[in-house]
Amino acid sequence: MNRFNRYLVFYVILGVGLVLAWSQVGRRAQLAQATEVMVMTTEEDCRAHAAPCAAYAKNFALVAGPRTDGSGLLLVGEKLPSGMQVEVAQLDAQVRLMPVPLLRSAGKQRWFVEMAPDAARLRVNLTLAESQWIAEYPLQ
Repeated sequence: MNRFNRYLVFYVILGVGLVLAWSQVGRRAQLAQATEVMVMTTEEDCRAHAAPCAAYAKNFALVAGPRTDGSGLLLVGEKLPSGMQVEVAQLDAQVRLMPVPLLRSAGKQRWFVEMAPDAARLRVNLTLAESQWIAEYPLQ
């Protein structure tokens, strides 16, 4: 085997190895699916501790309102998504995260949130498959 053939075999083996290695890397490094995030529009004069107010999405609304033992959340609309995950967060007056409030289901499309007395805002994340809706209610 002359010198040219040796180089040729070496570079062919190297090329095949690189192609196989990068095809394996490409299969393992699947990109995460993009999540569509929509910010819900809240009523202008909203004070969820004092009176019910709503945050609106395209086909539904999330109503937050006072209860004797905390705040309540109700999902209303014509085309209600089923299997939605709900996460809540409370923020203080300086918009810092506070400890996560207790969230309990109170029936179909209803939740109860135990808020801290010094919480200034309630942020609610609704997640369904690749879509996410965010609503933020002023409390004071």
